[in-house]
Amino acid sequence: MERTIRLLTFILMILVVGSVDAQQRIVLAGRGANMLADAIYLFPDTGERLVAYSSGDQGLGLFMSEVDPAFKEKVCFDKSAGVEVIASFKPDLVLLKSISRSQYEAALNALGIRQVYLMLETPEQYYEDIATLGKVLGNQVHAAEVISWYADHEKKIMSRTTKLSASQKPKVLLLQLAASGESVWKVPPDSWMQTILAERAGGIPVWKGANLGSGWATVSVEQIAAWNPDVVCIINYRANSSEAAEAFKKDKRLSSLKAVREGKVYGFPQDFYSWDQPDTRWILGLTWLAKMLHPALFTDISVIGTTEDFFNFMYGFDEAAFHTNIAPKIQGDVGEQF
Repeated sequence: MERTIRLLTFILMILVVGSVDAQQRIVLAGRGANMLADAIYLFPDTGERLVAYSSGDQGLGLFMSEVDPAFKEKVCFDKSAGVEVIASFKPDLVLLKSISRSQYEAALNALGIRQVYLMLETPEQYYEDIATLGKVLGNQVHAAEVISWYADHEKKIMSRTTKLSASQKPKVLLLQLAASGESVWKVPPDSWMQTILAERAGGIPVWKGANLGSGWATVSVEQIAAWNPDVVCIINYRANSSEAAEAFKKDKRLSSLKAVREGKVYGFPQDFYSWDQPDTRWILGLTWLAKMLHPALFTDISVIGTTEDFFNFMYGFDEAAFHTNIAPKIQGDVGEQF
């Protein structure tokens, strides 16, 4: 009930509060600009105002290139660039993730350049930040529609998983393959989207409490064996997660794991970006994870159908465009055929 009231408050706020004048020249700066881009492209015609962005290709390509016909006209600059580079684009507004505030705020204020900082880290923060973008971009009505779409789909999952008893929830381990590509595995912090998704999908994140830091933490094979999860989900931001999952299953040091023995090691789905991240796709990650963990609970929900609906409603891809531009990029163990 409390979460429902908060969502209604967000929607009412963006419908009632007067909008800020639509910004004409927008720059995305700092770390995580790919997530900022995916958020602003939820709003039609925003791409026309975007003039420059900091680099954010994780290795699977840039989604911006598919959603924005004028993508090649945008200037890409280094994510560590200083304020002088940002100022050179003469922006009316600079959008950054909150993690970049300490690096940029004082200097941009000194230049009289307006900034908006977005968290974009948890589902609740997504609702708040979409509301903020609705005001900043002058499209509060669409912001309310986007929030409602997310809330409806999240409710379809959580109305069922919240009724599960502890004994009905499998022990889940989400592991990221290290950037080196070697068999080095990492777990996310407790507060991050990955841990939240595992819990809301009806799983028990076995790593919870093991990483209280602010970034991915390396875990040993011995620790993975001690956790002995029922299900393992492998994340790979730079290549096909299914291949990383296969490598995990073939590691002789992990052959005794329950998840390996029972064939429950999966590559987390991805397209241009992995669905486990605090990107607009987090709702797809939640849907997939819930159905994979509890297939009998979600026989009426299709991961494919939800994915097609997501890209259609959020980004305007009709069926033909989806199957031409998005479906070929989808990798991982989705469990359904596109």
